[in-house]
Amino acid sequence: MFARLTAKAIFTACAIALAFFGIGFLGLALCTALVELLGVAGAYALVGALFLLPPLIWALVLMSGSRQPKPEPQNNSGQVARALLAAVARETPWVAIVGAGLAGAAEMFLNRRKTRK
Repeated sequence: MFARLTAKAIFTACAIALAFFGIGFLGLALCTALVELLGVAGAYALVGALFLLPPLIWALVLMSGSRQPKPEPQNNSGQVARALLAAVARETPWVAIVGAGLAGAAEMFLNRRKTRK
């Protein structure tokens, strides 16, 4: 299980790095093509605007859109569970809970390989 999570994390990091450098090289190529027409500063400014404005406009449209507030759920059955969880969260340090869980999982994993006599 840990190996799968590690593999997924490495794959995600590689995908993010490829997208980051791919967009960078695309911008560099576009700047190089526009240097003769606009000069170095003009090419950088145009490519920067081309890469910055579409996501900026998209974010502004999403933020300015009118959204209806979600109605409150009528079912009150989860309030007891929420109250119990809130009480545990206030009273118990989460580090101790997570540490105990990790220690238990490690002990189970290490004892799994031993043969019983």
